[in-house]
Amino acid sequence: MNYLIIAALTFCLSSGAWAHPDHHRIAMQIEADAMANAAVDFLSTLDEQQRDAVLFELDDMNARESWSNLPTVMAPRAGLQIATLNDRQRIALHGLLSRSLSSEGYSDALHIMSLESILSANLSAMLEERGETLPEEDRAQVESFAASFDPENYWVRIFGDPASGTWSLVLDGHHLAVTATIIDGRVSFAPVFLGNNPQIIPSGIYTGRRSLQHELDRVADLMWSLNAAQLADLVQSQDRTEALEFAGPGWVPDMDAAPIGLSAADLTENQLLMLHSAIREFVGVATMAAADARLAQIEADGLETLSLAWWGNHDDLSEPFMLRLWAPSLLIDFAREGQVNDANHFHIVIRDPSNDYGADWLRDHYAESHVE
Repeated sequence: MNYLIIAALTFCLSSGAWAHPDHHRIAMQIEADAMANAAVDFLSTLDEQQRDAVLFELDDMNARESWSNLPTVMAPRAGLQIATLNDRQRIALHGLLSRSLSSEGYSDALHIMSLESILSANLSAMLEERGETLPEEDRAQVESFAASFDPENYWVRIFGDPASGTWSLVLDGHHLAVTATIIDGRVSFAPVFLGNNPQIIPSGIYTGRRSLQHELDRVADLMWSLNAAQLADLVQSQDRTEALEFAGPGWVPDMDAAPIGLSAADLTENQLLMLHSAIREFVGVATMAAADARLAQIEADGLETLSLAWWGNHDDLSEPFMLRLWAPSLLIDFAREGQVNDANHFHIVIRDPSNDYGADWLRDHYAESHVE
């Protein structure tokens, strides 16, 4: 039995009416319309100079692909910075973000942003303790990083006209980059980058709070279930540093590359359920109908096309590792970064090799709009 069908049985939406294709299409159209309306509302709060800063042409791929995981001092951002917005504009922006992400995705984004305060405080404390002993150039660099680690140092870009129904939204900053593309009532969330540092807050009044924990838990559940033969196929190296290139900015998929690792076709039914739960957790940053459509596309690709590969210690997931999940319409890289005994830092990227940035839909849209 197909693993997505198995997983669907665990949900309460068993009525045939819920499963009708028209309802999926209508649900996504409702989400697309709500996102567009929220974007129009946000734009209406901006002055002319701010609108010029935030608006880009939809075909400006250089700007659409200029997202980064790096701090802004290493990779300057374009668009409109949250720090520059007044209260009315911030309220409208969060209306847009809450409409453009799931409840999980919106909460993750806010938590990731808030962690910047911890990074800044740590650097400021280090400067207070050791600043006078640092060379002037090093001290200036640390001060620059400390200033850039700011929960308001995130940037918004809007491509095209939301009222037209064909446009894109990018939210971008350190450890967070979300690209949502809306084409004729269809919504795609790819690429998406989620990261954190620290993953578990080690001290202070928020000690123990953690981000992206459910992604780790779902992966751990699957890992603990694998037998020796499955692990032999899955694990490419015990050394995290030997992993394939992380699929970050500038990464281009090799669609002809042979799959590596463990085929999902070699998992048991229970393991397929665990895999489905993990994938759903990763893509769940998207709005509900968009995430459901993504899962349906993975199903359509076929179980035999989905593979898993692992680099790092598979017995201790507190140490550095990287997991790659790969299918024609899905690529997830999940990495725990850092050194042994000090790897409290995640990087996650979620991409669609067949339709990153909604490119496939956009080609169809342009082709249809130029038909006489």
